[in-house]
Amino acid sequence: MNGRRFSNDHREHTHGNSLNRLSFSSAHSGSTAATLTSASNAEQNHTESYAGATFETVPSSIVSFHHPHSFQSGSVLGGSLASSTLRRGRRSTEEEALLDSAANYSRSPSRNPHFRLFTEDQIAAAEGAASTLEATDYDMNWDSTPAYEQQRLEESRLSSTRNSLHSNSVRSSNFSGISYDSIGERRRGRSLSRSRQLHPEQSVHSSVRSSSNSSRYSTRDRIPSELEDNGDEMLNDRSTNGSLPMSAREGFSENDGDNASGIADSHANGHHKKAIYHAEFLQPCHHEKFYPNLPAKLYYQRFYVAEEDLVIGIGGYRTSKFRLYIYYMLCLCTLGMVYLLLRWIPYYKVKLYGVKVPLGKAEWVVLESELGDFNIVAVKREWYNRPMSTVLPITKELADDNAADSSSSHHANGSNPNIPILISFDYRYITFIYSPLEDIFRSNNNWTDVNWVDLPSVYRGLTSGTCEDRTLAFGRNNINLKVKPTSQVLFDEALHPFYVFQLFSIVLWSLDQYYYYAACILLISFLSIIDTLIETKRTSQRLAEMSHFNCEVRVLREEFWTHISSAELVPGDVYEVSDPALTVFPCDSILLSGDCIVNESMLTGESVPVSKVPANEDTMYQLLDDFKDTQISNYLSKSFLFNGTKIIRTRIPKAQSAALAMVVRTGFSTTKGSLIRSMVFPKPTNFKFYEDSFKYIGFMTMIALFGFSISCIRFIQIGLDKKTMILRALDIITVVVPPALPATLTIGTNFALGRLKNRNIFCISPTKVNAGGKLDVMCFDKTGTLTEDGLDILGVHVSEPSSHNSFAFGELQHSVRQIFPKFSLNDCSSPMDFRARNFFIALLTCHSLRLVDNELIGDPLDFKMFQFTGWSYEEDFQEHAFHSLYDKRHEGDIFPENSDIIPAVVHPNGNEPHNRFTDNDPHNFLGIVRSFEFLSKLRRMSVIVKPSSDNVFWAFTKGAPEVISEICNKSTLPKNYDELLHHYTRTGYRVIACAGKTLPKRTWLYSQKVTREEVETNLEFLGFIIFENKVKDATSKTLQILREANIRTIMCTGDNVLTAISVGRESHLIESPKVYVSSINEEADVEDPFPVWRSVDCYEETLDLDEPQFSTSTGDYTLAVTGDIFRSLFDNDEKISESYRDRVLLKASIYARMSPDEKHELMERLQKLDYVVGFCGDGANDCGALKAADVGISLSEAEASVAAPFTSQVFDISCVLDVIKEGRASLVTSLACFQYMSLYSAIQFISITILYCRGSNLGDFQFLFIDLLLIIPIAVFMSWSKPYHKIARKRPSANLVSPKILVPLCFSILICLSFQAIPWLLVQRTPWYIKPIVGGDDAVQSSDNTVLFFVSNFQYILCAVVLSVGPPYREPMSKNVGFIVDVILSLFFSTILMFINPDSRLGSLFQLTGITTGFKVFILVWALLNYLCQLYVPTYFKSLFKKNHSSKKYKSILKKQNMSLLA
Repeated sequence: MNGRRFSNDHREHTHGNSLNRLSFSSAHSGSTAATLTSASNAEQNHTESYAGATFETVPSSIVSFHHPHSFQSGSVLGGSLASSTLRRGRRSTEEEALLDSAANYSRSPSRNPHFRLFTEDQIAAAEGAASTLEATDYDMNWDSTPAYEQQRLEESRLSSTRNSLHSNSVRSSNFSGISYDSIGERRRGRSLSRSRQLHPEQSVHSSVRSSSNSSRYSTRDRIPSELEDNGDEMLNDRSTNGSLPMSAREGFSENDGDNASGIADSHANGHHKKAIYHAEFLQPCHHEKFYPNLPAKLYYQRFYVAEEDLVIGIGGYRTSKFRLYIYYMLCLCTLGMVYLLLRWIPYYKVKLYGVKVPLGKAEWVVLESELGDFNIVAVKREWYNRPMSTVLPITKELADDNAADSSSSHHANGSNPNIPILISFDYRYITFIYSPLEDIFRSNNNWTDVNWVDLPSVYRGLTSGTCEDRTLAFGRNNINLKVKPTSQVLFDEALHPFYVFQLFSIVLWSLDQYYYYAACILLISFLSIIDTLIETKRTSQRLAEMSHFNCEVRVLREEFWTHISSAELVPGDVYEVSDPALTVFPCDSILLSGDCIVNESMLTGESVPVSKVPANEDTMYQLLDDFKDTQISNYLSKSFLFNGTKIIRTRIPKAQSAALAMVVRTGFSTTKGSLIRSMVFPKPTNFKFYEDSFKYIGFMTMIALFGFSISCIRFIQIGLDKKTMILRALDIITVVVPPALPATLTIGTNFALGRLKNRNIFCISPTKVNAGGKLDVMCFDKTGTLTEDGLDILGVHVSEPSSHNSFAFGELQHSVRQIFPKFSLNDCSSPMDFRARNFFIALLTCHSLRLVDNELIGDPLDFKMFQFTGWSYEEDFQEHAFHSLYDKRHEGDIFPENSDIIPAVVHPNGNEPHNRFTDNDPHNFLGIVRSFEFLSKLRRMSVIVKPSSDNVFWAFTKGAPEVISEICNKSTLPKNYDELLHHYTRTGYRVIACAGKTLPKRTWLYSQKVTREEVETNLEFLGFIIFENKVKDATSKTLQILREANIRTIMCTGDNVLTAISVGRESHLIESPKVYVSSINEEADVEDPFPVWRSVDCYEETLDLDEPQFSTSTGDYTLAVTGDIFRSLFDNDEKISESYRDRVLLKASIYARMSPDEKHELMERLQKLDYVVGFCGDGANDCGALKAADVGISLSEAEASVAAPFTSQVFDISCVLDVIKEGRASLVTSLACFQYMSLYSAIQFISITILYCRGSNLGDFQFLFIDLLLIIPIAVFMSWSKPYHKIARKRPSANLVSPKILVPLCFSILICLSFQAIPWLLVQRTPWYIKPIVGGDDAVQSSDNTVLFFVSNFQYILCAVVLSVGPPYREPMSKNVGFIVDVILSLFFSTILMFINPDSRLGSLFQLTGITTGFKVFILVWALLNYLCQLYVPTYFKSLFKKNHSSKKYKSILKKQNMSLLA
């Protein structure tokens, strides 16, 4: 009864006084700790790869060698909000955008899943959740409209939506306010509860503890009271139907906290006795006792990480003790072999001792991604005892069901059950929490509290109990990467398959009494592991230090200000941002009061200061709406403070003591956390060379097994003892698959990385280097990439009256004195003067510049525009009062603007020598009283200006000419508006239009309340500002080289299409004489998506792409596509054929007015045509494309460089040539080294196979001489070759298993076999022939051994010379001095060995026998013949396998089109 009465009273209290509404829950909780009990200590896979696929397949000791990670200036924390958020680039505004039922399921054709534990059908049919709160999934139909256009469409509905939200904010506050639709239920048309009966009676688990605001209580207070009272009976009741008593389900008493405290005091002694029961109830087997009406039924689920476009399957498991004991026994019996195999292939470990259980009862879970990643993670269980809405957002359907319920926020009821035990696990730094309602794991990255819309309650801060609840639910505000302890790094590295194989080889050689050789390889392996350990620790430590941030913040707790560590911040905390000690935002926050200027270069790559304004109620509603998705709207971003961004300046509002912000996301849930995650877990590179290399190793292994079998048969025939037989046969495996073979994957890459670093080009993904050698198409941004960053003003065109109600542009004015040649802004005597003055004021005031430390900062375009005027800009200006008499007389008390608002002021600069304006004239002082910032979706900005001496308010707007013309009064537009605009854009200039008007009301209050829509309507056009954007010096030359190399070049920009075409022609990116621009076909049907293609030089000339125009009549041409046409083409799959879209992609050189999402989409569309795509850019709009491209090159020094594999500190596109050259050289080097190591193993395999046939082998020091003095130096020096200075038209091959590679290799092996077999047969017929001793491990001296050793030495050296090709991808070998010296020395020592006395100490060491001088000369001549055969015979057969048909889609399309024209 007390609980019911309190609930009703609380409802009345909530409605009666919103200011005193409780900010978190009706059950103020405050635990200091939680019992962290894991039901199982299942082994976790902590593998964290830092640089792509190579780390997954090759030991880090190999990859990290010469691996120059770019950690300078904190750049590892960079990235792009655009790139780290929604990978697809499209988000759905309609909840119905999900796919149909599982029966209609179809996978995206671009996906190639690698699931083993789950089948594709299971993943498709599984219940789904997503990392965003929006109902998104991996195979949904994305809305074709980009985010910025959706916002424009939604703005018309915004007010009504917010009103609706506001009317229900209290009534429906038992949910978190976020529309989170369960993917699985919506797609299958089932109810969210999965046939569960959702009644209030189901939340019978326990009553929720509450306490007074200031109380702090222990873990025990999180344990349901019913469990304490009935623990013995319930523990004895092992039936699955047993449940907790149902007392106090409907509500809870305000005094529960005190009662709980009293109970705790009176039962202090009994507490420890009952601890065993409490721990027992955390076990998964008791799950249904807490959820009798919500049993766990699902065994697996799907989770879609939208930020990474990654699908994960999650399966629940428990450990079978019996099977676990069998596993232990197998490990012991096989001396750890089973442990190693199951460590490398954990899939079988799950099969061996894992038992499938429902997700809610899992002791551990298996997570398998579509990329093949396989992880086993233990599930944590800890007492929580709070409503589900405090840790997970409630889905929309359940929220709607409870909209009529006027209970307080986070009140436990049927659709918001109490969570006695929090079931969770961490994967990739994302916390997954079990939802009993949906029976799946979900993330709470974007959790929000519906109470945040009530700003007065937000300003009161949080209680200590609420903070402790949220710490438990969301973790600490840390971005701490797990740095493995030294022992674990050492253990993991030592147990890598590479080193295990090394260890196996060393043991084998030792048993075969090759002690010296084994000891040398052991020493090298040990040093390699130690080097890896040091490098791995250094790299991970450096990355962890860069990502970690901690500072002291001043936070409002219990309505008192206190200082805490930033790690203790939780969502909902109010903290001070104006604290001088705070220089970087410690979390994602929303600005509540004051204003800020921040540097968001960490997110955008552009060091342009961004202004932040305080949030209002509409902003908070927008926050709730935007957190459904990973994209943050422009409306919200004006008040959103991103974690890791730098504070440039903070201003405290008048009559307040601090500027405040509220925490909304912490830790890895923040934008910075997502960037760190994407860097630590990069998407693996599916490059053909790496895929083929492991097929190749497998092929060589099969040859080894074949040799193993032949040797065993031969050993039996000659009667070898079993021990020697086994050792010799196993030794063949170590010969055919040499331990150093995997290292050849990275030798060339590591040297290329070093050379790139010397050119100030840094790479964070080494596997992308070889991809750079295969580039087919290179895309470039325009501004800052092809053209200079800075814009210079060429001049201005003022709109002048030409006749009655008619206007025309004046001449191009190059200076301020030509625009308005007066001494005072008030000195206007004609309509022309008034228009010139208004245009000049627009230049002075319509910008977003800010003054920080007496230095103007802001957008470079704004800076150049204001610099052109020669005036001064000041903030907090105190010398002149900017007010109106009307306000003083009538509205002073209502709106005390004179004390609260001090505008930024522009006035003449007395120190400027060319200044004509009077500095102390009050008419020359202009106050910028309000700004509407530039929005990319609107493509304009506006200001409201008031002169100091006059009671008038002006509005000025500047932006893209095509946008400004739409919001101006048409009668004020000059007659030659389009003509002049067309003239300048065609010649490559950037044009900005200005407009303005006088506000109808002359009050300060009106200027502060008027909407942007009212300001930006019915404007008077004032004139054009003409900016010239010069092409960089290196641009034309670089594009010319790329064109000669048959690498296609594309411009992808957000600028005007005509400007882009002009720059394209000036830079020679466009060589075609005809350019056709896309435009909407106004004459066609409304639903007709086909554009019309018009010539840029002749409007009447059109192109019909339905009929392929490759004939001579049309001639050479190219296409220019605008962003709206691009969307139209690729969002109408039913109406536009694939061939039409492919034709556009193959012929378009210019993509203009492209949004970040569209740039990203373009990369993926080109990749689907089998292009290897590169992208080079520098700004915020490029980060998504940089990550999507196969090779992304960032020219930004800012931290956004982490979004791209390559970062160049050479700020022009010449760096692209270096990346391509090094990529090609690296690819050819890797291929040559790989072939060389294969030939080396084949030569040695032939030698020992022949010797095995005679029961003998090579000697210990003979192996050492071959491997350490010949092979390793040659392999290293082969990789020293620098790239060729010219880029060839033909790209190098990356295919290791093609006939073109394998057939010549097979002939090379046959040649080596022949040139070893013939001397071996000849030596047996000589009179001085010494037969080998069968089975003699110590005595291997024989003529067979000596001759094969001498011949094979020359083969090792000369094969390297044959495979060391120079041009067209590498410099001639004559320039590789190290390689030449090494070859000469190797030939010299090999020859010297032939002529030393076998009885000498050195001869005995090498176990040589005597041969005649004539035979020695024969071996030298024979080696020369061998070299000539290797040089010409394989090359001849290689030429027979010329590729007649390309497997690349774009080449096939072009070939078909050419064939059709010929027909």
